[in-house]
Amino acid sequence: MTPYYETPLGKLYHGDCLTIMPELEPVDLIITDPLYNISKAKWDNKKHYHEWLTDVFSGCEDVSKENSTLWFFHMVFADLVKIDNLINIKTNFRHRQFITINKGIGSIAGRCNCEQLRTFPRATEYLQFYTFEDQTGAERLSEKYQKINPMAKYLRSEFKMAGISNGQIAKLFPSKTGGMTGCVSNWLLGANFPLKEQYEKMRDYLNGEYLRKEYEDLRYTFNLPLGVTDVWSDISFSISNKTGHETPKPTALIIRVIKAATSKSGVVFDPFIGSGTTAIACERLKRKWIGIEIEEKYCEIAAKRIERERKQLKLF
Repeated sequence: MTPYYETPLGKLYHGDCLTIMPELEPVDLIITDPLYNISKAKWDNKKHYHEWLTDVFSGCEDVSKENSTLWFFHMVFADLVKIDNLINIKTNFRHRQFITINKGIGSIAGRCNCEQLRTFPRATEYLQFYTFEDQTGAERLSEKYQKINPMAKYLRSEFKMAGISNGQIAKLFPSKTGGMTGCVSNWLLGANFPLKEQYEKMRDYLNGEYLRKEYEDLRYTFNLPLGVTDVWSDISFSISNKTGHETPKPTALIIRVIKAATSKSGVVFDPFIGSGTTAIACERLKRKWIGIEIEEKYCEIAAKRIERERKQLKLF
């Protein structure tokens, strides 16, 4: 499979993401701004939209690692409800957070007739954050997730190599009365996720010869940006900065997600890369990236933008 354009960090493919995704290497983060099906442009009109977009996210799951995350933008709440229901049915992704992007009053100037529509002017979009249900504590995880829980798989493998029994490990975590508990069995089944201190206690018991992976390597990456909440108002949207595309996102917005959701070795994937903003964000952060775009004119625009960015970054 030949890329339309590539750099030492990334590859841009021209074509249908549903066709190309099965050929891709596993990725750590999917971040994308799919069409909203609101006739913003000729391409923004898709039959059976909700089912089609869910099929895309199902394909994203197939190229995901067990601790990958999915982030996507949208602005129509009614569509999000339908899409989330289908994601729950067709994939192992589970909704983690609903983030509101405040685009500011400048984003609506001259662009709506709210008195006629009898609505408040829209100055927001939404960012949806999905994971494979990585949690700690007493909450029981879904049966779907239990099958792919990376911590459970790793513990089973390491205990087997160490020749250690569940009972021996369970003695490290007695009940308040000193009796046996079922916590280790639940961890091995994938029904629960141990806390970091519990993982470290098991590692110490095995003298550091096993459980050599770091605790955070078995969870999805999340680096909490200081002072950031689930309402993002501090990133400037410039409606005049079209970059050759009708609906671009600010590079700073994509950078925030990539910083939060990947380590420096992470691979970022965008199945609707448009004019290449995700790739530019990755080039700035020195992250590996993969992008797909079905419209060749946007592939051309993206390639030129990335090339200019690399020159500015002096990556040649």
